[in-house]
Amino acid sequence: MRNRLLIVLCFAMLLRLPAIAQISEGGMPPGLRYSFDEKMGTTIKVDPPDIEKIKNEDEIFKKNGEALRFAQSIPVNVDLIKEGAWIRLPDGGRVCCLTIESEDAQALIIYYNHFTIPAGGKLFLYNKDRLQVIGAFTSRNNPKRCSFATEMIQGEQVTLEYFEPEHVSGVPAIVISEVGYVYRTAENFFKHRGFGGSDTCEVNINCPEGDDWQDEKNGVVRIIVKAGPSSYWCTGSLVNNVRWDLTPYFLTADHCGNTATPENYDQWVFYFRYEAEDCEDPLSDTLFDSYTLTGATKIASSGGAGYASDFKLLRLNESVPDEYQPYFNGWNTVDEPSSGGVTIHHPNGDIKKISTYTDTLQSDNWGVIPNTHWRVVWSQTQTNWGVTEGGSSGSPLFDEKGRIVGQLTGGQATCIFPSGPDYYGKFSYSWEGNTYSDSTSLQPWLDPDSTGVTELGGTRVGIADQDNDQHHLVVYPNPTDGIIHVAFTGFSGKSVNLKIFNILGVSVYEKTFTDINGNQLSLNISHFEKGVYFLSIIIDNKERQSVRIIR
Repeated sequence: MRNRLLIVLCFAMLLRLPAIAQISEGGMPPGLRYSFDEKMGTTIKVDPPDIEKIKNEDEIFKKNGEALRFAQSIPVNVDLIKEGAWIRLPDGGRVCCLTIESEDAQALIIYYNHFTIPAGGKLFLYNKDRLQVIGAFTSRNNPKRCSFATEMIQGEQVTLEYFEPEHVSGVPAIVISEVGYVYRTAENFFKHRGFGGSDTCEVNINCPEGDDWQDEKNGVVRIIVKAGPSSYWCTGSLVNNVRWDLTPYFLTADHCGNTATPENYDQWVFYFRYEAEDCEDPLSDTLFDSYTLTGATKIASSGGAGYASDFKLLRLNESVPDEYQPYFNGWNTVDEPSSGGVTIHHPNGDIKKISTYTDTLQSDNWGVIPNTHWRVVWSQTQTNWGVTEGGSSGSPLFDEKGRIVGQLTGGQATCIFPSGPDYYGKFSYSWEGNTYSDSTSLQPWLDPDSTGVTELGGTRVGIADQDNDQHHLVVYPNPTDGIIHVAFTGFSGKSVNLKIFNILGVSVYEKTFTDINGNQLSLNISHFEKGVYFLSIIIDNKERQSVRIIR
């Protein structure tokens, strides 16, 4: 099934390197710095899938109850280290180079069933014209389990380069099990003739309609969903929890990858900040910085695709880096209809959009269980009449206060028929309505201490969702060897409850200061084990702020 030939694809002029690609170290692949002999690279050609058969299946799936499939995986068994061409570099190191090609692919996604990089090793990937370069992936990216994935690479060719410095210890294991063949929705990605696959009525998040939703948008994420041999577009959101500890909980729809295995979840790719800078569509996304994470673990779900309130709660396998500007959206568990709000989503896998409703939500259902969903009808706004599409599945529905009240299952709204209803699984039903089992409810995870909180604000790294900005919190030095200083501005006369949580969300320190007289407190945490912690304060029992600290 695979034809092999030798070809050089390990040298070219570097045109552009993205600032961030997944969680990686950046840098330049050796093949873009050195000129190699023309017969020193290895190319593996992979036969494309039966696209006509796949498209016929997609016509049956459409929008309702099915996520938008855009790629189909081709099984392979490619050991980069054994099958790539090894080249000695002038600095004494070595590089292993291998190219995978599949005819007429719009883009390729590489899935691994073994991914281990020893300290010092670096993996890069780039496309044929070198406009897209990702990496370096290092030992920092080694997954807890074996499965891993790298983000979508434009075009029908992707080159992998593994760099091994001189005297490195440890043996890499980089084995590719599947090649995701992208056959639609990327027609305009990376091009200069227009952009994105969503319909013409959609409204970019940075249009005037998004002015009041600049925090909430940073919690909304595009997802490459891997389930069996297929890949789908969906949307989801980071969600806050009552401990305010920045645990990377993530809410989407259960029908997004309802058949996904734990190994599949390790291969999901999450795209943050994938949006236009302003209201206009950009000409290309080649100038976008890439902010992605790979892998998650399913924590709880409604119990099946489209069943009950159709929710899925994940925990991302990695904390979200500060430079991603993450926002952990708040929520409302009260079963009362909102009179207005928005959804923020990635229709058809496109850049981030916003759709607005001004009519009060109606209680409804998707299946046979009553009152599991909110029925929403979108409104025409200043820029256009935003709706939802395939790829919007799992997107959060916000009330007028910016709290999540549901996630998208499906509906009838289109640009041709914008007044058709859409249906969002109720957050209030997902809270504990499916059953009281931890695996089918949100409450045990988002309120693990059973405080009874029914409405929670959002939070971002360093500062929480507040009614005003007069209170500021700074923690330094960070990272710390043991002593940290907690500096306050505007806290005089306030009551402050200070807590520190470890990465598992367990409280390891708590103290209440009833009347802050100065502007600074000093704490000795030298007895803490080295790692990541979260310092959280509650001001006068209402305002909350959180800061991540590294010991």
